[in-house]
Amino acid sequence: MRTREFGFARDGEPVGLDDLLPGFTAHDRLGVVALEPGDALKAAPLLLACVGAFYEELRATEGDFYLYPDFFVFHVGGLKGRHSPLDVWPQSKEVVVPPDPQALLAAVNDRGVTRLVLPNGPGAAGVVMVHAAQAAARRLRTVLTTAPGAGGHRWTVRPSEAAAAMVRRCARVSADLLGGERAGHWAAAASEARGYTGLSVDEALSALCAAGPTDPFLGFDEDYRTRAGLGGKVLDRDRYTVTAPPQRSRG
Repeated sequence: MRTREFGFARDGEPVGLDDLLPGFTAHDRLGVVALEPGDALKAAPLLLACVGAFYEELRATEGDFYLYPDFFVFHVGGLKGRHSPLDVWPQSKEVVVPPDPQALLAAVNDRGVTRLVLPNGPGAAGVVMVHAAQAAARRLRTVLTTAPGAGGHRWTVRPSEAAAAMVRRCARVSADLLGGERAGHWAAAASEARGYTGLSVDEALSALCAAGPTDPFLGFDEDYRTRAGLGGKVLDRDRYTVTAPPQRSRG
């Protein structure tokens, strides 16, 4: 699977992977958020192009390796698919989180994600932790959504034949989670280009808030709060209110 076999376009004009993900290297960590079954398949052409770029860099610099890229799928509220056919390997990189924006943001931050793909549209208001929002702003180099912007998708990625075969296999092994009709749709549409729209970090935080309400105690259970002396004033210092929906940019 070679990145040159994929088709990349910006506003309908051919470009390369580096135009979409400037400065992408094998050290990048890609994260895909799945709110619903099939969300990760929308990101699959881009994810697999990055898989190809990862191995191309390693082959150019190393002679002997057995590695997988640090790419993750974040399943909100329960497993949405099985993505080992997309080189999301091992299962520990299929990260299941509760439908809580702070828990989701923490999972993304804790894994050092630098490129993030989100499924949802305009987003929602919500609450996350200040430090988590600032950590994401420092680390995330690219945020994309598979939802179209006001003018449609700015970017598209057409999978290679090898990548399309991997998408079809992913749909098959995830059929019980996708449902038979949806699995058949994804298998039939595996060769189609998928669209992406650029988001700012603020827009991404709003999109993450669409996952649901944040735990009022920010993930600290009662026993921990009691023993560590974490009262409301301490937790309130680390609360950040996300407004929504901000105006989406095209980028």
